[in-house]
Amino acid sequence: MSRRKHRALHASVMACLSLTLLAGMASAPRLALADTGTITIRQHHNQGATYDAYQLFEARISPDDKATRIRWASEDMKATLLAFIDANGYAEWLAREHPDEGLHDRAQVAAEFIGESICGSSTDVGAATTPRTTAALSFSQALARALASDASIEHETVPSQTCFTGEQGLWLFVTTDSTTEAADEAGSAPMWIPLGGSVSEIDEKSSVPTVDKEVREDSTGRWGKAADANTAQDLSYRLTGTLPTNFGAFDSYHYRFTDKLDPGLRLSIPEGEDVSEALTVRVGDHEVAVDGDKLSASLTDNVLVVDFADLKDQAWNALAIDKDTTITVEYTAHMNDQRVIGSAGNPNSVHLTYTDDPISGGDGHTDEATVRVFAYRLALTKVDEQTGEPIPGAGFTIRVRDDSSDEGSRGLFVQADGSLASSAHEFATSAGGTFEVLGLDEGTYVISETTVPEGYVPPAHDIALTVDSELDGQAASLSRLSSSICGTDGEDAESVCVAEVSAVDGNAGSLSVRMTNERWLLMPLTGRAGLRGSAWIGVGLMASAAFGLVARHALRRRF
Repeated sequence: MSRRKHRALHASVMACLSLTLLAGMASAPRLALADTGTITIRQHHNQGATYDAYQLFEARISPDDKATRIRWASEDMKATLLAFIDANGYAEWLAREHPDEGLHDRAQVAAEFIGESICGSSTDVGAATTPRTTAALSFSQALARALASDASIEHETVPSQTCFTGEQGLWLFVTTDSTTEAADEAGSAPMWIPLGGSVSEIDEKSSVPTVDKEVREDSTGRWGKAADANTAQDLSYRLTGTLPTNFGAFDSYHYRFTDKLDPGLRLSIPEGEDVSEALTVRVGDHEVAVDGDKLSASLTDNVLVVDFADLKDQAWNALAIDKDTTITVEYTAHMNDQRVIGSAGNPNSVHLTYTDDPISGGDGHTDEATVRVFAYRLALTKVDEQTGEPIPGAGFTIRVRDDSSDEGSRGLFVQADGSLASSAHEFATSAGGTFEVLGLDEGTYVISETTVPEGYVPPAHDIALTVDSELDGQAASLSRLSSSICGTDGEDAESVCVAEVSAVDGNAGSLSVRMTNERWLLMPLTGRAGLRGSAWIGVGLMASAAFGLVARHALRRRF
């Protein structure tokens, strides 16, 4: 290779290091060459992170980022770098590009190989701005790990957001392996810096994934942070996770959803099946199987875990996973007898655990995303219309009206536990004249009195009770609960219904209905025996009078 070609290639490599590997740099031109350079790393995630700065080569870096006078930074660095590049194809590259002997230990030649391994071997400077390949990323990661594991190599620790000053040359900055299992944490990908050139500030190459959780409200079909439901009703949940913008900087990537179900909720698993059959998992637009190997799922103590062992595993290559890929998990769950009634709701929270540092491979985790499901309580009291005394023994059925907001529940009957079924369940008032139902959803219900206590008039009409809630989808809370009651034929409540909503408590999620019944009253009728005697006397007198007339008439005829 000619000297002219060497110079062109060297310029291309240094341009590649400055243009491609320093993502997000802000230019700050320098006026003259200096023996030192300064750099500030702008940090966006992993607050309080520090960076280990390794100088690989000394060099003079011009204002337009051209390197001259390249030398080894130290003998220890020389030994470590040569051992590393020898194990990564340096000999084969030398035989092809520099067949002359005696160049193995030359700093300029080694820097050229490192530059090509990171950026590619094109002599076209414009091509240096193209994205790095997986092989180049792996080379950077592996070299960073080799330097970090070598105790003989000197390095400086640089806090983020501070101005670092060092000798001109080629430097490698790597996030210090510090805390793990911290929310909103992300380690930077390796940052190559020709210190002393045109750049004085760079952005760390890191970001964190995000996770969201939603529940579908059956009355609207919309996904949000809150829903209401009756007991045992299947609720649809969706987890959505994103990947970090520097996903390409990792050579392996662990990704795990941890979803904590409230004690009042149960995952709906088909009878005889395991948890994997209850999940729908998608990577991008592709539905994927929970195979127990590269993707596993478990449910222990009401905690659902969906775990991708390594999203960089070649088994996922066909899905072309990148920083813009979203991962979703969908399942259904229902409330049980431990459900909470009222505004506290039944929460369900999820967080992500993910590989947070391309170098150390440690795990971090996101903050939790939470949704809530609400259910309500109905208390009906039956009293005498005149005295207000409780009426025991009255029987009622409660049916979801055919025009209720929840289409899937229409026409079904409320059961003792608040669930719905096609067969009617009769609720009976207690000695205190009351019964209650726990676990009602919003909607309109028809309350029919099916057993009328002896001595009371059957009601002329059923009554319709409307339960109306207002859910705060962003705050996952119950912000309002109201109710109305009227005749089922739509007439005015006062003229048709003998019931009223006596109390609504949004915080407790309860509705109280007061219903009256009119008693039959048999009016007393006195003198019944005297009337019967007088009638018989009258009959006797009339008979005597008739007999007297007949006798008198007969005597006249005789004489």
